[in-house]
Amino acid sequence: MINKYLSNISWDFLSKLTIAIFLTLQLVRWVILPQYMDVYYHLLTAWGFLQSGGYSGWDFWQYAPVGRVHIYPPLFHLILSLFMKLGLSQVVLAKVSEILFPWLLLLVTWKFTRKNYSSRLAFFVTIMFFSSFAFYLSLLNHIPSTIALIFAVLSLGELLKNKLIRSAILLSLCFYTHIGVSVYLTIVFFILGIFSADKRKGILKVVIIAAVLAMPAVIKQLASLGSISALGYHLSGGYLLKLKFLEPLLALAGLAIAFRQRNRYALFLSLFISSFIFILYPNRFFCEEGYFALIFPSALTMDYLYTKIKLKYAVAGICAVILLFSPTLLLNLNHPKENWPPKVIFSDSAFAGMLFAKGQTLWFPNEYMEAASIIRENSKEGDIVFSTLNIAGLAVSSLSGRASANALLPEVREAHCFDPFLSSKIIIFTVIDEEDQVDNIVDFYKLSLIGKNKFFRIYKNTHSLVVNKVERVSIPFWLIFIWGLVLILLYKFVKNI
Repeated sequence: MINKYLSNISWDFLSKLTIAIFLTLQLVRWVILPQYMDVYYHLLTAWGFLQSGGYSGWDFWQYAPVGRVHIYPPLFHLILSLFMKLGLSQVVLAKVSEILFPWLLLLVTWKFTRKNYSSRLAFFVTIMFFSSFAFYLSLLNHIPSTIALIFAVLSLGELLKNKLIRSAILLSLCFYTHIGVSVYLTIVFFILGIFSADKRKGILKVVIIAAVLAMPAVIKQLASLGSISALGYHLSGGYLLKLKFLEPLLALAGLAIAFRQRNRYALFLSLFISSFIFILYPNRFFCEEGYFALIFPSALTMDYLYTKIKLKYAVAGICAVILLFSPTLLLNLNHPKENWPPKVIFSDSAFAGMLFAKGQTLWFPNEYMEAASIIRENSKEGDIVFSTLNIAGLAVSSLSGRASANALLPEVREAHCFDPFLSSKIIIFTVIDEEDQVDNIVDFYKLSLIGKNKFFRIYKNTHSLVVNKVERVSIPFWLIFIWGLVLILLYKFVKNI
């Protein structure tokens, strides 16, 4: 009776149910979102674009007033600036982004797998999406990376349909969204060409066309290499690794299956081999973007096991373990002796984490919005905000519509050294600052207290005469709109070459 039921399972129904549960749990987390710091960088960058009137190649809204080269691909910032121009609040945009894009990635990944492989394998892919809480959180934190992965899946889907122009356009959009994922996807294409001789010519056409379309972004990034330091590696979270027990074993078995059937599953091998590009950032390789490549071979193993009649129940048990537990080994490489033996987290699945609202939030609406209100009332456009806590400076700057002397992505250096206390009109201290140091700074710079709450003490530097300069736009919005319209028309009407 049970075997008859198992043979009549609607895999599409189970997948849609899983995807709906994912979205529901995302919506439940609305209150604690935005959960991470990166979104404030993107919001402030979008605000900078609005001040400039389009894309600016100079980041004048951070490290103000000296600024720095702006190297980050602009697509997500352009999307944010459009909705900000339409009047949507930064907080709502941040919350919607962290809810919507991870869910969209799951949705397009399921559709891709279902169309090109099977409904059953696609279901197991959706289950594996729930396996790692660290991977799930990275999708929230690294929104441009998540969007780029969406473009990557769509681009690969168009390639498999032999729609080369569409595949190339989507690949080029990766370059306008996230540097690391665009390089990763390009390597995927080349390795797939090695495994699949019949696709080699088409892949070469896709890469060449995408390279031409993405040339402005690539040239900008290459020209800015001299402004990048190695500091970003040390701040990348690479010392805190979350290593899974079960999923890597499933993935290794799946890779063996994929290699034996590489005519059909060459893409899974290509995704995994290419993921080693992230090894320079260990956390991204093991827990974040690199983990995406493990989803497919892990699902392939479960799909294979399910074909064995005696193992159907074992597969159901594996799914239950992954959804409810997914144990993780936590390694802190920064202090290995102090953290030995390593800690084991016995319930570290994305499903469990979402269900029980795990994860700390950096969003405290009363304190942040109150601070932003105080800043707007005591400053004007062109004034600069600085906080002793970097992320606090970016958050309140983006919410108050002021440039910041702080900056995220410290691997991109400021134009030259400067004194942020001397340059900034508003100085924000936090509750974690030492009292003596705060008093010394206040006395030295003759700062005036203008507001405080349980997180922040906000001072005004009445002696600062610095006004931040808005740089001339590099590419105006109207030209970006025309370029986007051309790409849309190409995508819609030119399906192949």
